[in-house]
Amino acid sequence: MWRKISLLFHTIKFLKPTQLIGRFIHFLPRSIREVTIHPEISTETSYQGFITKQSCTKDLDCFTFLSETNCLSSTGWDHPEVSKLWRYNLHYFDFINSSCGEEGSRVQKELDLIHQWIDENPFGKGTAWEPYPSSLRIINWIKWHWRTKSLTDKALISLWNQVRYLGDRPEYHLLGNHLFINAKALIFAGVFFKGLETQKYLNQGLEILNQELNEQFLEDGAHFELSPMYHALGMEDLLDLFAICHANIPTFPRGEVAQKIQLGLTWLQLMSYAHGELAHFNDCANGIAPSLGQLESFAFDLGIQVNKIEGESTTKLLKSSGFFVSECKEFKLIADVGEIGPTYLPGHAHADTLSFELALHGERVIVNSGTSLYGLSPERLRQRSTSAHSTVEINGENSSEVWSGFRVARRAEPMDLNWNQEGVDFTLACSHTGYQRFSKDIIHRRTWTKQGRKLTIQDRVLGKIRSAKARYFLHPDITLREEKQQLSMLKNGKILATITAEDGQKMMDIKQVKSTYHPNFGLSVPSICLEVALPESQEIILNVTF
Repeated sequence: MWRKISLLFHTIKFLKPTQLIGRFIHFLPRSIREVTIHPEISTETSYQGFITKQSCTKDLDCFTFLSETNCLSSTGWDHPEVSKLWRYNLHYFDFINSSCGEEGSRVQKELDLIHQWIDENPFGKGTAWEPYPSSLRIINWIKWHWRTKSLTDKALISLWNQVRYLGDRPEYHLLGNHLFINAKALIFAGVFFKGLETQKYLNQGLEILNQELNEQFLEDGAHFELSPMYHALGMEDLLDLFAICHANIPTFPRGEVAQKIQLGLTWLQLMSYAHGELAHFNDCANGIAPSLGQLESFAFDLGIQVNKIEGESTTKLLKSSGFFVSECKEFKLIADVGEIGPTYLPGHAHADTLSFELALHGERVIVNSGTSLYGLSPERLRQRSTSAHSTVEINGENSSEVWSGFRVARRAEPMDLNWNQEGVDFTLACSHTGYQRFSKDIIHRRTWTKQGRKLTIQDRVLGKIRSAKARYFLHPDITLREEKQQLSMLKNGKILATITAEDGQKMMDIKQVKSTYHPNFGLSVPSICLEVALPESQEIILNVTF
């Protein structure tokens, strides 16, 4: 009981008044009613060069989302035994803008499905009408119509009602990427329809955009929720808005959006790997957001210059987002030395402070274990926990109090960050206070040092503790060969690196534990986690030679 009260208190105290007021309003009855007419469609904008969505269905009945397949004819639109996130994906209607052929029969089938959705999802009822899926569906229907010119009066009336329902109550109780996609949908609708009421929704969307642009997209380019996946989705949102607004909406912040796109694509380059995978920090999975290549190509088509850093040696501290990246031909390290996310919006945060990922010779070696599901479950909690990341866990507890599906109470705060660089070599050190909720003297300090072809990770724990354990999750493509107290890490029989552990005086045993890796939603791949228990000195040094 007291534990739950504590979690609630230390979660709510960080919220903005806007969120608290918005949550109260969110549960109030609505006065808005369904209408039976729609405004005239504007002919001034009809952009068709958007990023193509992934195909998830062949017959528009059986859909595969999150590595799970369900058939609409069997489960319907809102079956309670189907996960909420899967139902969200169904209601997004991304699939009507997928890579499937444009033949007339396909378009007619998609229109039939739109009509079916209208008939089976009454105004304001169920998952379908929640603001987030509504926003994405509004955008997708508009994109589809610009390409096919096939929305009927019935569909346009429904679309207009969806816009009105969304505009009546955007997600101020959540803020973040939810509110931003609400604004994007309102702007799309404001460009698509004509009339005074339409202008109201356009202005509403533009007002949110102007309020949130600098709040959500940081000075170093990152989206403020610090998830590479949500960052890539945010880049697509900005590119879409730039595509439809920059030429015909005088109040659209054209220059600011273009700059955010440029910085954001550079940030995404740093947080991605050579084969297109994203770095797994916070909620992040591959296969959801557009690829870096797709985003860069879209930006090029829109006349936005992107700074390419491929092939360059670079070492950067991304101060606003709190990531350190060092990359050269045979080496890439990404370390999390920042906050877990926005103070008032940590819903996609993990307890991953001072975790890191490592790629050698173009191959991912040490990773965080990823994200395969949302919702409320022990596995969701485990994947957000410190023990699921390549960092140190103290006393069997999380460095930040992640709880429920998207909640965080007390959080780890980074401190005493310093780094220096000499050529491609560097030393990076940072501490955090996440365990001071148990005792004020407990501090974890991690130091990464690269010298030539050797990386050293030194962990020190200060203060009185019961136990501490360092974990290093290996990419599932990596196999191990053990020789005494040294491990060789191999891929396809080729040695990428050797790894040893010591306490500063003597070699230590590295325990190999069966684990799982989650590169995509709905996917769990067997992998190996290396574990080292901190000795009495509360210091260990991991040496990686490559």
